[in-house]
Amino acid sequence: MRQPFTIAILLSVAGLIPFLLAGMVILFDPLQSPIATQVLVSYGAVILSFIGAVHWGFALRDTAHPVQGTPLTPATLGAERQLLTFGVIPALIGWIALIAMIHFTAPAFAVFLLLVGFFITIVVETIGKGRGVVAGNYLALRWVVSIVVLIILLVVLFAILSGMRVG
Repeated sequence: MRQPFTIAILLSVAGLIPFLLAGMVILFDPLQSPIATQVLVSYGAVILSFIGAVHWGFALRDTAHPVQGTPLTPATLGAERQLLTFGVIPALIGWIALIAMIHFTAPAFAVFLLLVGFFITIVVETIGKGRGVVAGNYLALRWVVSIVVLIILLVVLFAILSGMRVG
């Protein structure tokens, strides 16, 4: 296994720690759950933005390091536009989740938006793998991390909808 990918695995696992800690505080410390929910939503929004930015990297990779003699075709340009556009959508979903949490005190809606954002992102990346845009090892790592994040968000959403005080 190449060293950069090993580092990516370690950093991805480390990136799960804030999700896990916030989720545990929400579930097991009712006095701290409102703050932990804000932390969870804030961190989730940041991570969605990060994941979206990866798609910009996919789109700009060939522009930054063009292969000699490879012409730009309308299909290539269209794929790059789609990647750039999709790269912004997760950040927008995260931003709306933050607004819902902080300005409208709607933690259930904020967590739901994060769930949708993470789910849509992994589905689009799976489609991207089929189109040769997303590397298989990246997608495998993203699926593992996404499943953990989705489970945590689902448990937190269920807790909120069950009447747990978080706002």
